[in-house]
Amino acid sequence: MSPRRPPVHVTSSWRFPQPSSRRLPNGMTADRFDLPGQRVVTMTLLVDAPLSAEPSALEGVATLAMRACDEGTVGHPAAALTEALEGCGAATIGAGARLDGAMLTVEAPATRLAEALPLVSELIREPAFEDGDVARLVDDALLGIATGEASPPVCATKAAYACFGDHRLARPAGGGAKTVAQLTQDALHSWHRAAVQPKRCRLIIAGDLPEDTDALIDDAFGSWRAVDGAATLPAAVPPPAAPRGRVVIVDHPDAAQASLRLATLVPSRPSQDWPALQVANAIVGGTFGSRLNQVLREQRGLTYGANSWLAPTRDVAVYMAQAECRVEAAAEAVELSLQLLDLAASPVTPDEVRDAAAYITGATPLRLDTAAAVAAQAADFALGAVAPDWFDDYMAALARVTPDDATAAFARHIRPSSLVVALCGPADVLAGQLQQAGHTVEVVAAAELVGLS
Repeated sequence: MSPRRPPVHVTSSWRFPQPSSRRLPNGMTADRFDLPGQRVVTMTLLVDAPLSAEPSALEGVATLAMRACDEGTVGHPAAALTEALEGCGAATIGAGARLDGAMLTVEAPATRLAEALPLVSELIREPAFEDGDVARLVDDALLGIATGEASPPVCATKAAYACFGDHRLARPAGGGAKTVAQLTQDALHSWHRAAVQPKRCRLIIAGDLPEDTDALIDDAFGSWRAVDGAATLPAAVPPPAAPRGRVVIVDHPDAAQASLRLATLVPSRPSQDWPALQVANAIVGGTFGSRLNQVLREQRGLTYGANSWLAPTRDVAVYMAQAECRVEAAAEAVELSLQLLDLAASPVTPDEVRDAAAYITGATPLRLDTAAAVAAQAADFALGAVAPDWFDDYMAALARVTPDDATAAFARHIRPSSLVVALCGPADVLAGQLQQAGHTVEVVAAAELVGLS
C-alpha cells in the first residue's frame, strides 16, 4: 500500500512590500521599502538605458561601465574609495546591465546609511574610469568570453539566444569578444554621459530605514544635474518576433556531454496568460518533481537534472528548457523533451495545477525574505515597467488558474514545432543521431554563434 499523499494548500496571506515613492526635483525617482528588522540596507541604482541603445560596435559598454563604477571615483580615486566603503561597512554586491537597463547595488548597515549614501551617489554620478582599470576589466571580460566558448552549457545557451534574430536580446548582454576588445575609457565616459542622467535613474532602497532616510537621499542626490550637451540615447526597438523551429548544433568535438536547450519567446508579465504560463512551466520543468526531470532523470537516467524557466523582459519573455545528457543519448533526450513540452497532446491535471500553484505561492515569501531580495525583485519590476502592486494581483491569479487555462496558455505559446533546439557537443555524433530521427540539422562553430539568425 502506497503512503498517503499529504494535502497541499494554496497560501494567499503574504503580500509584496509596497514602497513609498517620490520624484526628486532633478527627475530622479526614489523608492523606499521600509522593512523592520532588516539591519543591512540594500541600495540599488537603476538606469533606464536599454541595451539596444549601445553602439553596435561597442556592445558590452553598459555592462563594463557599471562594473567600473566602484573602481574609483573623481572624489575617491582607487584605494581611497575602497577605504571609504569599508570604513562604513558598505560593499558593492552587483553591477551590470540587462536588456532593459543597467544597475548597481550596494549594501551597508542601517546604522551607517548617512555615510554610505553619499558614496553610492559618487559611484553612479562620478566614476573615474581610469585607463588602467578599464583595461583590466576588458581583459577580465575577454577571458570570461573565452572561457564561455570552451563551455558546452554556455555555448548551447548562447546558440539558443542567437536564434532570436537580429535583435539585442539575441546577443550576450556583456558583449562579444570583438566589441568588448574595442572598449576604452572614452567609450565608457560617452555612454555614461548619455545614459546616466537623473531623469533616467531610480534609487531603490530597502531595509530597516532610519526616520531621516528621505533627507539623506536628498542630501546625496539632490544636487545632481543633467550633463549639458550629452548625446541622447536612441529610442528603444520593438521586441523580436518568435523564432522559427530549427535544430542547431555547436561543434565541441571533445565534449564529454551534450548540452541541450529548447527555447522560444512568449508574452511577458503584462499578458493575461502569464499566471497560467508560470503554473504550466512549474509542472513541465520548473520544479524538481516536474515532468521533464521525472522522465529524463528519474525514469530514463539520461541526465542529472532537467529544468525550464521563464525569463521576462519589458516586452517579451524567454522560455528555455535545459538538460546535460550523455552524447549517445542526445537524440532520445531531444525527442522526449519535445513530447513532454507538447501539452496539447498531454494536458496538465488538476492535481498538478494545485501543487504547482501552491509551490509558487508558498516558496515566494521564502525567496523574498531579505532586503536584498525585495530590492532585486523591485528592480526587476522597475526595469520591466511593472508596478510593485502588480505582484499581489499575479499571486492571486495563480490560485485561479485551471488545468484548461494552464494547458491552453502553454500550448498556444510553446509549440514543439516552433522551438529552437540547440545542442553543444561532438557534431559528428550528434548530427547523425538527429538526422536519423528526422531533423534538419545546422552545424556551427562556437565562434559563429553571434548572428545565427
